[in-house]
This record gives sequence, C-alpha cells and structure tokens, in this order.
Amino acid sequence: MLPRIRAIAELVSKHAAATDGPGTLLEVGCASGYIAYLFNELGFRTSAIDSDQEIRRDEMFARQGITYTRANLNEAPPLSGFPDNSMDVVVMGEVFEHILNHPAGLLQAVHRILRPRGALILTTPNPSTLANSIRLLGDGYVLWGTPAFLRDVKVQGGTVIDRGDIHYREYPSWIVRELLMELGYRIESLQYYRAGIAATHSTAKKAVKMLLAASGLSKTRPFALGYIIEARKA
Repeated sequence: MLPRIRAIAELVSKHAAATDGPGTLLEVGCASGYIAYLFNELGFRTSAIDSDQEIRRDEMFARQGITYTRANLNEAPPLSGFPDNSMDVVVMGEVFEHILNHPAGLLQAVHRILRPRGALILTTPNPSTLANSIRLLGDGYVLWGTPAFLRDVKVQGGTVIDRGDIHYREYPSWIVRELLMELGYRIESLQYYRAGIAATHSTAKKAVKMLLAASGLSKTRPFALGYIIEARKA
C-alpha cells in the first residue's frame, strides 16, 4: 500500500473509532476507485465522484454498491447533487492540484455536505522541496503537465476543461491550511508523507529513498512527496 493511502486509511479509521463507527464517506476525484473500494470494504456507506467514465471501475462500483456520480469538479457550484450535512468523511486524494476554476469553492462545497464534526482528509503534492529547487536551478519546470497546460484551451463552449494529467497549481501546506481555517474548518493535523519505492526505479534511486526513509527525512517538508491535512467541520 502506498504511504499516502496508508496515511489516509489511518486518519479515516481514527475518525470512525472516535465517533459511532463507519458512516457515510465520499471520495472526491476517485480515479481508479481503489480508495472508495477500500473504505466500502471497511463498512462505510461509500459514494464517489469523478469526471470520467471507466468501465471496469464503474462495474466494480455497481457490484459493491458504491454510488458513483459523474461530474466536472470545475463546474460551479461543485458537488451540487449532494445534500447538506450528508457525509461523515470526505476524502480528496491528489485532486486539489487539478482544480482550475475555483479551488476554494470546492472546499466550501465539501464543508456544506459534511455533517457537524465531519472530517475532510485532503492530500496534495508538496512543492516546497529540495528536488524542486534543483529542477528550477536547472531551468526545468516543476508542475506536472506544464507543456499540455500551455497548449490547452482552458474554457470552451462555456465549460472549464477537466484534465487529470495536469497540475494547474501546487500549494505550500500553510496556504491550504489557512484557506481551510478561513472557510470554517478546524485543522486537526498536518503531516508530510514520503514517496513510495517502485520496482521500476533504478538501484540508486531506491537506495536514496530507503536512506531518506530510514533517517526520517522523507517525512519532512524539504524531502516529502506530499502532505495530508485532516480538517473538521466545526
């Protein structure tokens, strides 16, 4: 299991243990559906939303009783099909960096559908790293999908594009934390998570990642792949 998904699972499990057990959970930007499937197996009444149609995932959702909504998260207002105070947990994993139109509006919509003391678990890439500094010094770019961003029309026929392969912006953790507080959330925790080690990585890359993990540096801001915020609706 990837470090990011393990961290999400631990925080959601902690929330369930501190309340009345598994309740309603929405995964915003579900992609393959793995996280929604995981929490459905753990007893949550699970829903998911994303902009694409993926036959294998949608068939799996139907078998497992996971409610799927197809929608462009850049449309305003987002999450309009979900009632107020209807979710105990909302998971937004590696989605925030893909929102072009109104990122704060999406967080406001999540706040609206959360029940009182409901939890938002948000993960997003960490741009404040030593590796990104080196990329910039080498005259490279740090945002995933930058060439496509330059060439794509952003609004067409009154519709904002939705591209899962472009990071429109990556945010330092303090900016997202302050925005959440401004929108009425209470921050419970913020932690950095490390990158996983893939079989396809070179021996040298694996060695560096293992060294950073063993030293604990891989979970610090200069070296972490991303960060995860647990926030509650006050």
